[in-house]
Amino acid sequence: EIRQTRGPALMVVDFERLSSHTNADDQTIYRPAEELEIGRRSGDAVARFRAWLLEHGWTAEQLAEIENQVQQQLDQAEEASALGADPEPVFDAKKPLRVELTHPSREQRGSEQGLQLIMRDAMRAVLRDKLSTDPRVVLFGEDIEDPKGDVFGVTKGLSTEFPGRVLNSALSEATILGTAIGRAVAGQRPVAFIQFADFMPPAYNQLTTELATLFWRTGGQVNVPVIVMIACGGYRPGLGPYHAQTLESVIAHTPGLDVFMPATACDAAGLLNAAFQSERPTVILYPKSLLNNPEATTSADVDRQFIPIGTARKVRGGRDLTLVGWGNTVQLCGRVALALESIGVEAEVIDLRCISPWDQQTIVASAEKTARLIVVQEDNHTCGLGAEILATVAQQTRVPVAMRRVTRPDTHIPCNFVCQMQVMPSFQRVLATVAELMNLDLSWVQKPQVDDGMHLVEAIGSGPSDDTVVVVELRAEVGSQVQRGEVLASLEATKSVFELTSPVSGVLEQILVAEGDVVDVGTPIMRINTGQTSRRPKPITQETCGTPVLSRRAITGTLHLPAQYQQRRPFFVGMSSVSTVTGSRLVTNSELLTPDRMKNLNGMCAEDIIRRTGIESRMWATAGEDAVNMAVQACWQLMDQQHLIVDDLDLVICSTTSPTTVTPSMACQILNSLCRGKSEVMTQAYDINAACSGYLYALQSGFDYLQSTPHGRVLIVTAEVLSPLLNPEDFDTAILFGDASSATILYGEAHLERARARLYRPDLAAKGEDGSTLTVPLLHDGYIQMKGRRVFSEAVRSMVASLNRVCDREHIQVSDLKMVIPHQANQRIIDAIQERIGVDVFSNIRRYGNTSSSSIPLCLTDVLPGAATGDRIGLCAFGGGFTFGASILEAS
Repeated sequence: EIRQTRGPALMVVDFERLSSHTNADDQTIYRPAEELEIGRRSGDAVARFRAWLLEHGWTAEQLAEIENQVQQQLDQAEEASALGADPEPVFDAKKPLRVELTHPSREQRGSEQGLQLIMRDAMRAVLRDKLSTDPRVVLFGEDIEDPKGDVFGVTKGLSTEFPGRVLNSALSEATILGTAIGRAVAGQRPVAFIQFADFMPPAYNQLTTELATLFWRTGGQVNVPVIVMIACGGYRPGLGPYHAQTLESVIAHTPGLDVFMPATACDAAGLLNAAFQSERPTVILYPKSLLNNPEATTSADVDRQFIPIGTARKVRGGRDLTLVGWGNTVQLCGRVALALESIGVEAEVIDLRCISPWDQQTIVASAEKTARLIVVQEDNHTCGLGAEILATVAQQTRVPVAMRRVTRPDTHIPCNFVCQMQVMPSFQRVLATVAELMNLDLSWVQKPQVDDGMHLVEAIGSGPSDDTVVVVELRAEVGSQVQRGEVLASLEATKSVFELTSPVSGVLEQILVAEGDVVDVGTPIMRINTGQTSRRPKPITQETCGTPVLSRRAITGTLHLPAQYQQRRPFFVGMSSVSTVTGSRLVTNSELLTPDRMKNLNGMCAEDIIRRTGIESRMWATAGEDAVNMAVQACWQLMDQQHLIVDDLDLVICSTTSPTTVTPSMACQILNSLCRGKSEVMTQAYDINAACSGYLYALQSGFDYLQSTPHGRVLIVTAEVLSPLLNPEDFDTAILFGDASSATILYGEAHLERARARLYRPDLAAKGEDGSTLTVPLLHDGYIQMKGRRVFSEAVRSMVASLNRVCDREHIQVSDLKMVIPHQANQRIIDAIQERIGVDVFSNIRRYGNTSSSSIPLCLTDVLPGAATGDRIGLCAFGGGFTFGASILEAS
């Protein structure tokens, strides 16, 4: 009937078990002999088929011949098996991958240009691309056909575009997965959709005993390239215990499966492409709360985006602490890292994104670097992936690492959102764990209670990277009636100047900021009386823990620091006083505000420049002055003061951002001038280009040289003439830079009595940047270009963190410093540093402007003469590249 109608039918068949269940089983013990005999006579399908053949014309001789042939084949197979080699164990249940699918260099990410896709749309775009280019691809799951197109809209529109290949399933997860496995064995490329991770258990048998084992069971002869896509996770109201789990630890525990959990649209698209290319059984768990996240989008060219399998993503670099998360917890780690910036703690944030296989090398290397590791997992505590990561780090690291986990306790996820946030890993819990691990004091400032009918307007950024904004212009007055959507102020953020509009209608009762103020994102800036009384409390839809206030404690007990490979006490290094030479031309703000420029400056005046930058004037080189002759003049002044001649020098290092030539180097040109054009003096000489951090980079190079040559003397020179590289039409840079050179002598321990201060080895770092934020070209190749807001954020964060690091290394607090001298980039940056560290910060930018690597030496000419013996002075700098660092001087 089935063959004739080709329709389904239900068959109920009773089978007789003819032998014991296993070799260890004896069915005669529990089955009567009569039952066994009846079963032998009537239940043996082979015997019954033999009798049927005899009844239908086959002879006994014919059947005996067939039975004899079969027996011979069985005997031969048994003999071959007995004589064969013993099987070899296999230590991996997955299909091997080509190196191009796993090597980190193969990663292809989207850009920030053009149309941007959220995670949901990016995954849909990848599926559309695969459906259109590979006829074997089919999608199967609950409610994935139009008009619904998946409960979260991931497949919306695809069943209309590709009829018959995007199919609704029965409400049976086992059927969804089992059907996908069968389709894959038959040669298709199925994608199975499970609506929620919580619904995975009914399909667990198909997942663990079929999908995960087929490649291993068949010795690689059968491959099952099934992709299972599952929405997962909490952090949304209205979920509860049946719609908010992740289950990644349970799934990853099964050998034979790749398991991914993206946190961004780019990673979702790239990992989905990788899963198609790998042809391995893959489970992609995508957090439902991130599907519509506008802060983690990717470009529309998803067909080229690719994430190598088993690689983690470093979200941000840091040297003090490693935070590891995946899925929803990556954002938490990022928020915590941002909060730690306020006290100069650099947290490295790593998005694991690949759960199995996971990137052990990246995590171990980061943990060894920072000596502190916190893993944040949304899954519950016991037997979670976080424990696996900590155990691996404990086994593989070569240095002690302090480690913690932040997890969901071994309980279920409640429906009430406030309770959910208390149970789940939260910003508050993660930051409290960091504070405990790093010996920090933590308190919370709650938002002020707003009177009924009153609305606080808060400062916002133009994007997720903005932590501060500048109030450029106030566009409304106190007492005025404002409407919802009306412009209240113009704010300047990292990427643009934008308008802040009113979220409500009412009377503007109070303005809490002034034009020119730099305020943190989230700071209340205006109060509007709406005149409306709320009838019910606003439902809580996000974590409301207030604003964290962090501070460093005095160092007590054990402090975990990165590995120090130091066999002996380093030789002391001394520093002379500093000599500087500036350009001869004094340029005031009024001189820069020519009538031609004023047309495009909306009435800006000299005081506006001071308010914006802190600069009143700057010194520019005149005709006949260049970086070399200014540097030579500073060197002669210093050498005469120190009673030195050129032959006393063992090394000349020149820091410059404005070399006159590539070869000969500036250091060699300076050495030539110091030798009066004669070449008898033989000493080392070279340049360093680390932009505004160059002075500290040169100090470190000199310090390290004097460890091997403690009787030596090193001449450190900075040579900066930037005014020829300024575009008069680019007011953002034309008002900032000045020209100056400097000279400093470093003394080895044998000459320490001649030093004005002891130098502690600078702590340096760099974070690669493509030049789109800050570029200084060669002379005649263009002009300096800079995005000031981006530089502001990076500069403050990096300088404060570097200063804290060098103080931690020397076992002192920043508060133990008498004064801090930062690179004189902009008075706003200097003020922000002052606010964060609470120590006197020196500034002379008002007179000189930004002189790049010469700015700290210019400050030292003012500070060192008046320093008392034992005074500790902190130095910190930030420059293009990005480069940054810090050091300590101790006056002698």
